[in-house]
Amino acid sequence: MPTLQQHPPPPDIREVTTASVPGQLPAAFPVAPRAGRAGSFAVPAVAAAGAAVVAVLLALSAGAGVLLAAGGLAVVLTAQLALWRRQRRLAGALRRSQVSLRTLVRSSVDPVVILDDALRITFASEAAAELLGLGASDVAGLRITGVIHPDDRADLFCALRDGSDSAVRSARVRQPDGTWRLVQATVRDLRDDPDIGSLVLHCRDVSVRAPAPGADSELLELSLTDPVTGLPNRTALVRRLGAVARETGRRPFSMALIGISGWGPDVLSPGAQSTVLRALTSRLTRALRGEDWLARSTDGDFVVVVDGSIADAEVVAARLIATVGPLATPTGTLPLTAAAGVSALAADLDPGEALRRADLALRSARRAGAGCVHRYDDALRTEQDRRTALRTDLDGALERGELRLVFQPVVDVVLHRTVTVEALLRWRHPVFGDVPPVEFVPLAEETALITDIGRWVLLEACRAVAGLDDAELCVAVNVSARQVRSGELVPDVLAALEASGLHPSRLLVEITESVLLDDAHVIEDLAALRGLGVRIAVDDFGTGWSSLAYLVGMPVDVLKMDQYFLSDVEHDPARRAMCRAVLQLGASLGLPVIVEGVTTPATLALLRDMGHRYLQGFQLSRPLEADLLAAGAELAAEALRTDAVPAAAVVVPALPAPRNPEVPAARP
Repeated sequence: MPTLQQHPPPPDIREVTTASVPGQLPAAFPVAPRAGRAGSFAVPAVAAAGAAVVAVLLALSAGAGVLLAAGGLAVVLTAQLALWRRQRRLAGALRRSQVSLRTLVRSSVDPVVILDDALRITFASEAAAELLGLGASDVAGLRITGVIHPDDRADLFCALRDGSDSAVRSARVRQPDGTWRLVQATVRDLRDDPDIGSLVLHCRDVSVRAPAPGADSELLELSLTDPVTGLPNRTALVRRLGAVARETGRRPFSMALIGISGWGPDVLSPGAQSTVLRALTSRLTRALRGEDWLARSTDGDFVVVVDGSIADAEVVAARLIATVGPLATPTGTLPLTAAAGVSALAADLDPGEALRRADLALRSARRAGAGCVHRYDDALRTEQDRRTALRTDLDGALERGELRLVFQPVVDVVLHRTVTVEALLRWRHPVFGDVPPVEFVPLAEETALITDIGRWVLLEACRAVAGLDDAELCVAVNVSARQVRSGELVPDVLAALEASGLHPSRLLVEITESVLLDDAHVIEDLAALRGLGVRIAVDDFGTGWSSLAYLVGMPVDVLKMDQYFLSDVEHDPARRAMCRAVLQLGASLGLPVIVEGVTTPATLALLRDMGHRYLQGFQLSRPLEADLLAAGAELAAEALRTDAVPAAAVVVPALPAPRNPEVPAARP
């Protein structure tokens, strides 16, 4: 089983010197420093100085001259011995550095080729010589123009001439038997470095079976190589998977599908997208193991065929994900993220099914969040089959009468009454039974179907509440971002109010935080609704990414605090502090706060002690069917009646009520 190891890095400009003889590995640092070079001239200088001293001493008296001469010669010999030892030490360090670099490059899994300005090979590792189908002695001095296919020379030589630091190019290389091998090369231009002055190519065999140049050159160019990244494309990937399937009986293979988010047509121009793809290719290539194989898949996805088990694929995928991060572009920094799906390859698994399995695992990983790696199992296929069936059946669910509304009360714990009911969508599938909204609503949001469903929900919710005897009970309706952005929200609301006869002040439209940062027409539509008397609530407040500054001056009447804040709130001081902070923020801005997700008596008591006034959750009432709405709203309020009500720690703004002579109207 192969072990995970990082790609051998290209020779560093501080570690390589230029080879003077073709085929000889360039010398490696440490070269003799300035002091060492000066030392080579110091030996004859010291000898000359010693001779001069002896001549002077001979001119003196015999006794004193002999004594001084002996002392001087001892000093000279000591200095010569020190210089000789220093030179030996430097020469030994130089030889060891050369041997280390030679061993590193020659043992590299990836073939390494070093070229001079005339594109002659001055050095090629053993793996590179094998890639060319030649012996080590035959490679030295070879011009690569003679082994590259003519159709591929222009693209490759352009990259060599332009001096790109990390260009990736693919080209066909002729073998001694006349066949062609598809090779991918990462080019590093080190010609400007005075110690190297060469082009360094890190090569990789990416061919399954390269077509003959004469018969299939256009097919190879268009269908086997991605024109942007130089990687094998999906067609080449399918061929590779077919070849690997025939080898899985001898050793294990697996596949990792890397999905990258944070870029695309909605973020970048086409030219910038190509730049990002090339940068990602360079990052991923450097992080690969030598025995693995990288290809470009659809959109921003990359595929790695891993020589090893599915556990190896998980490790490789995690490593590749770690290389994806913020990427600097001329227009700013892109916050790129990645997730991965991995699956094992088998002899009885065709390439299409292998890719589908990896894609299912990738979708599961993306739902779990950035940085996740999920492996394929049969449960994912079952889940996907269910999602496909639900997506198909949802299209006609409204016409078949399978959708209905239930209503959950929002209770005022100060006045002990239900002030609002939230309309919640339910789907009873004829086969799967009750389908959770968290499962089918995202499917509806993938298409314009969510707008039709949203229009129906508005109308039915308004009709249900308008038909009750309680003239002050309001209804809250969640509106999808797609419906808001469609520009049809105002006409849809007006049509629902007119058809039901519900007063506009009794309707509360709930939107998500991100909608507040949308185009100007969205804010204008929300302002128009408030002008009619309809109130606007920010749903799931505190879990989005909008700035608090946007709340000031925005057409907002109510904040709905997400139930995320209530997780373990009885024991977590930080969450209790956040609950208080949201309440105080609402009080400061004059915005009532509704807390949803109250499910236990302890949470209910804690929120009341904090001063939260408007609460919603199973502890007060479960969602009610439309025919039980009136009685259920009363029961929810009755659940709060006690002998004493805790004093509020914060003065909470009253929930804007229907306009009548005795109750203040909503803020304009």
